[in-house]
Amino acid sequence: MSVLIHAPVLTVLGAFTASLALFDRTGFPGTLFLAPVFVLGFCFLSYKEEVRGQWSVLAVVLTFAFIFSLRMFCVLTAPAENPQNLQVQGTVFLVRPWGKRNYVAVLDTPSGSFLMKLRFATLTEGMRLKVEGITRPLKSAGRAGGFDEERYWKARGVRSWLLPSYVEPLPPEWSLPKIRYDLYRRLVIYMPLLTGAYLRAAWTGQRDEQLYRAHQAWGTSHLLAVSGFHVGIILLFLSFFLGRRGALMLSVLLWAYILLTGAAPSALRAGLMVQSALLGRILGRPSSPVNNVCLAAVLLLFHSPFLFWDVGWRLSVLATLTITILYADEKRSSWKWLLISPAIALVTFPQVSYTFGEYPVVGLLLNLLATVVFSAALTVASLFALLRFLECPFMPWLLSCVEGGFVLWGWLAEWLRSLLPWTIPWIPFIAWTGAGTLFLLICRYLRFSAGRTVLLTLAGTMASFWLF
Repeated sequence: MSVLIHAPVLTVLGAFTASLALFDRTGFPGTLFLAPVFVLGFCFLSYKEEVRGQWSVLAVVLTFAFIFSLRMFCVLTAPAENPQNLQVQGTVFLVRPWGKRNYVAVLDTPSGSFLMKLRFATLTEGMRLKVEGITRPLKSAGRAGGFDEERYWKARGVRSWLLPSYVEPLPPEWSLPKIRYDLYRRLVIYMPLLTGAYLRAAWTGQRDEQLYRAHQAWGTSHLLAVSGFHVGIILLFLSFFLGRRGALMLSVLLWAYILLTGAAPSALRAGLMVQSALLGRILGRPSSPVNNVCLAAVLLLFHSPFLFWDVGWRLSVLATLTITILYADEKRSSWKWLLISPAIALVTFPQVSYTFGEYPVVGLLLNLLATVVFSAALTVASLFALLRFLECPFMPWLLSCVEGGFVLWGWLAEWLRSLLPWTIPWIPFIAWTGAGTLFLLICRYLRFSAGRTVLLTLAGTMASFWLF
């Protein structure tokens, strides 16, 4: 069972993915019992030869699969929130645009998190409120499909809507949301237009809608969502100062950054992946990047099974899994960076094209450059911004130079987009190829024979289209 040797948690992730995809069809029994059955199936499909200790590993994996399945069963089958009168005190954790003209605020209280609709952005993150009102269940799309309000917000820990009849501001207190809002204000006041927009996205998780639409047209919108890219920059920056022995302090600062930016699913996945690697370093045990990705994804599903239906979580796991598998073999790694952009585009194409309707061709070219360019640009911009807050001389001029670099990137992206204006809609053949590419990479990582690779790639691709 080579999968138990190279990446045992991969079987659990595959089992949860399949069972959750079947949740709407199989109902509650399927959620509870299918995951362990799929674990057995995946393990025996990868069977090659008797390996010492593999049955013990299989028993542990099956035990955890059943426990996690029980957790998912309890969460997904929990009764809906009944309307009730509520009087609570809490802190505004997030404020985000909702629809064309409205805003929503997430109020974090001792009774849980609640969602409040705002006509205007009258509340700010970090405000403390006393609220009286009536709760209302989140809307479920059900079998009709489309945007599922319930799954989206429950993945973010929200219980229900709160329709306030009375709102009273309370004296402010120290909190991460308040720090986030104060940081957001300072970036608006002291930073140039584009530099401030990029740093607000990277430091606070709040994106500028106009800039986001531009990056969406360029196929690089992931640069504005706090994810493994930003966590990686923070990790390298902190590692430079803390060294290899500062694993504990590195963990604290890393999670402080993730929580400060709003704890997006993609950032949590990256944080858990890094944390598992740091834990292995502290314990003196080697770790597998592929296994770390799967472990992070499984832990997030254990915390909130609703994340399975979150597009950001899916794209983050697919992209990171593709990268780690490509770099699992250290031989000939010097040219593999050229494969990253097309491989990620192909693997994520079924999800991207289905969700957003199309994929811009120019993104294939820009993403080859974007990782390197923005890694350097965001690091330099962040350093200059911190020095600007300390009122160091020449910082406004240096930040103007950084602003010029972001402007040049926009011109370059628009010019390349004019040369490559095409977009690719959802095409079954390309989607089939993207799903097959993922299974091909997994089979090659598990070192299957050519015959078994072809068979399992075809079977996995057909199963994916049937499930999704």
